[in-house]
Amino acid sequence: MHTAKTIDGPHAGKSVLGNLARSSIGAKWVMAVTGGLFVLWLLLHLAGNLQIFRGAEPLNAYGALLAKEPMLLWGQRIGLFVVVILHVAAGLRLWYLNRNARTQRYAAGYRYRRATWVTRTMAFSGLLLLAFILFHLAHFTFGWVYPSEFKPMAEGSGIADIYTMMVGSFRRGGIAAIYVLAMALLAMHLSHGIWSALQTMGLNGKRWTPFALQGSRAAAAIIAAAFAAIPIAVLIGIIRH
Repeated sequence: MHTAKTIDGPHAGKSVLGNLARSSIGAKWVMAVTGGLFVLWLLLHLAGNLQIFRGAEPLNAYGALLAKEPMLLWGQRIGLFVVVILHVAAGLRLWYLNRNARTQRYAAGYRYRRATWVTRTMAFSGLLLLAFILFHLAHFTFGWVYPSEFKPMAEGSGIADIYTMMVGSFRRGGIAAIYVLAMALLAMHLSHGIWSALQTMGLNGKRWTPFALQGSRAAAAIIAAAFAAIPIAVLIGIIRH
């Protein structure tokens, strides 16, 4: 009579963690946690950017605060970098696992709807958003896109005049279009991402899933629309120098 082998001691915990890290459930939890942190960063970033509707002084004061607090500025940059890398890695891992096992199920074992084209293109839309993030950094952080707009608030201050930079950039239709299209892509990605994260965390079933689904769509639309409102407002002249 054969008996199942068991792993005792510290190796048991390592084995469980290793199996979890390699599983689809582990990848979904990494995506859920990092996705939640990314949404939190988006809300904080949005709160700062919306200062543009109050005028140049509040927006530039927000930028000056970040510039004068290196720990705050670089803390969020490094944190965002780690979050994005982990999120992308987990997403690619999950895409690979699903590609090789089409019968993958959510952690709680319940699926509310069949896969849609949004679901099937999550990896692709995520990579496009990563490309946009890199473009956004090149544009507003490093000043490589239209460097003529990357000007300090005062001679020798080293602190960028964010208001002038944003207005000068978004007056260009091509730049405004890139940001608006990226926000449409963000809305699509977030609408499924938030819902999927809620399912992974256990908010599912016939009672809760419809609310989670509609709430995810609403949250994604509000966040994306608020970001897109900035280039649109500049382009049509509501915000100007």
